[in-house]
Amino acid sequence: MTLSQFPSRLAVGFMLREVLATGEVSRAELERRVERFKHLAVLRPDGRIAWVRTGRTQQRVGDVEWKDGAFRARGFELGRFYDGRTGVFRLLNDELREESGFPLADVHDDADVISRTLDGAEEAFVGLALSVGKFFSTSPADNLAALREMPAAVVALLESSPEYLERFRYMTRGEQVQAVSKLVTNLIATWGTVSAATRTLEGVALATAEVPVLALSARGVLAMESAAVPVGRAAAVLSGGPGAAIILQRAGEGGGSNSTPPAGPGGMKSYSSFKSFKRAMGPAGPGKEWHHIVEQTDGNVGRFGPKAIHNTENIVALDKELHTKVSALYSSIQYRVTGSRTMTVRDWLRSQSFEAQRDFGLRALDNVRKGAW
Repeated sequence: MTLSQFPSRLAVGFMLREVLATGEVSRAELERRVERFKHLAVLRPDGRIAWVRTGRTQQRVGDVEWKDGAFRARGFELGRFYDGRTGVFRLLNDELREESGFPLADVHDDADVISRTLDGAEEAFVGLALSVGKFFSTSPADNLAALREMPAAVVALLESSPEYLERFRYMTRGEQVQAVSKLVTNLIATWGTVSAATRTLEGVALATAEVPVLALSARGVLAMESAAVPVGRAAAVLSGGPGAAIILQRAGEGGGSNSTPPAGPGGMKSYSSFKSFKRAMGPAGPGKEWHHIVEQTDGNVGRFGPKAIHNTENIVALDKELHTKVSALYSSIQYRVTGSRTMTVRDWLRSQSFEAQRDFGLRALDNVRKGAW
């Protein structure tokens, strides 16, 4: 991403979140929504104001710095939209309406030649990356505790992604700076913010809420999926706008009674990763392979915690042939099982509870053994 692409990227992210929250829209409605951005501008990571529709630089505000829970330059905040149609910039809320009506600055062209050159540069988010680096230079980065002064959304993502966190802890100092910088810029470019507030998911008692969940894979890839989450569970909420993303806390870190899967009978041994499990348990045996009854997907590890997935009750040794057949079942489309002609069994299971996934996993093993599936 370039600096010149940043304003339009924010607008596209805003509209995608609207569609996520309200549903599919017609082309005519989409064009009407695009028109709303005609006179809107944003603060770029290099400290300059630029118009959303054209990407053209308008004027310089100042250096972007972390202040009061957000990246700011004077009175402007990174990731927010500003209306400049009246000759002054005014802050807009999450519905693109004036938040206070208070003018922040006059709209003027400062003829900054350097900023015009930066518009075509490929070195995106240089100022923002330097801001991230400043945090690491003022406090040790040996473990997650040292990142408490970083944006809340970044810390929440790392805490809710145990596989990535384990990898992060063993990175060099320079690699950690690079990883966090990438997370910050991706979050701002897509969601318009890196702040997050801890909330309890609300809804009908003893029910589940369908929410957009943001997850970080072991390789550091951000992905969002829709998941059914028990009401009453604590979660970090990223942004307050349309389709606000949810970063789920790991199992056992708060929330309702349904947030943590059953521990299983006494004597069960749990591990922080599959690698740790194999190191302790050794090979599955001649002609056998280890199999997770509740699959070890990034989504499952993030929702239920690694120890609920990598334990001696959830991992069993299967003959290679049987293991291959079970894996093929999960990757296939089974209308009689899922009721869908387009969704795989794995995708169908993704949003279901730990108990439901385990029950299906045991039935799948039994039926595949019998040749019923």
